[in-house]
Amino acid sequence: MHPITRPLLAALAVSLLAVACESRPANGSASAATGRPANAPAFASSGSVPDEGTVQPVAQSPKKPLRIAVLGLESSPFWIPVKAGVDRARKELASHNTTVDWIVPGEQHTADVFGRAIDAAVTRQYDAIATIAGDAGVAAYIDRAVKAGIPVATFNSETDTPNERLFFVGADSYKQGQAAGDIMCRAVGSKGKVGIITGFFAVEAHQARVNGFEDTLKKECPGVVVVGRVENQDKGDIAYQEAEDFMTAHPDLSGIIAIAGSPFGAARAVEEAGKKGKIHVVTFDAVDETLDFVEKGVTDASIGQDPDAQGHDPVIRLYNYLVAGQMPPYGRLITRAEVMTKENVSRFRAPRQ
Repeated sequence: MHPITRPLLAALAVSLLAVACESRPANGSASAATGRPANAPAFASSGSVPDEGTVQPVAQSPKKPLRIAVLGLESSPFWIPVKAGVDRARKELASHNTTVDWIVPGEQHTADVFGRAIDAAVTRQYDAIATIAGDAGVAAYIDRAVKAGIPVATFNSETDTPNERLFFVGADSYKQGQAAGDIMCRAVGSKGKVGIITGFFAVEAHQARVNGFEDTLKKECPGVVVVGRVENQDKGDIAYQEAEDFMTAHPDLSGIIAIAGSPFGAARAVEEAGKKGKIHVVTFDAVDETLDFVEKGVTDASIGQDPDAQGHDPVIRLYNYLVAGQMPPYGRLITRAEVMTKENVSRFRAPRQ
């Protein structure tokens, strides 16, 4: 065989580039695009938006019926308001010839679970996909979907590995961790022992909270020592047992942070051990079970992340992109992170039925 000459390779590359450019629509329409559009916001750009949780579908109607898949979890009560946000978006889009399907691939955030679900959504020819992206492995699946012409948004958990998703809706997990560290330092003081209960070691968003928390301890109260790090797999009963184990191993324990996944389990263990006020508890999210312990003073504070918006906004923004090519201003749309304490907890409770 004769080797291909350098000039021929160059000509072939130019030809392929021209074909690729011709096949991509110039008007930014998502319907035939096979890659991340040039006008998409920078992957790591971030900011909050005034229409968080209230973004509306554009008045323009789709040219054909649309189907949007939302890949989520139901492994803890946190996901109840996320799903409610998706349901709200579904109702808003029902009159826009668009269906929205809530799909639960499994009980873990990881790529082996959500990657297969993304592939399945591509096979079922959904027009857009919103998904959790818990670890770096999800990136390749997202890229494959986008290459197939299906825009993807991520929510709640975001990998730092660059990929072709259009945007992310969720908390700045590192800053949440910093806020938790600040609360713990003020509660515990200059010295003490603290245990960390995370959701999943493999989920980047959970680890970002841990990193923010530990970095803040080192800066603001370096005499406070982390005595252990465990994962509860989003299960309240596991968090309960792990909190008990921390208290047994360290009778002088000063605090516990429950990063994710049914943090009320850890608070219940502290309450039942009679350690209210002696072991300071910092948690996340505004589910009723967690707020009960905040109200009773067992949990010093819980940090929110607007789960309803995390469910609602990706769906509506994907619709607006599909129909009108509308882009959000940032690659990462950062949701509110209110700090809930005994003094203000009543503001965050849903009305009792």
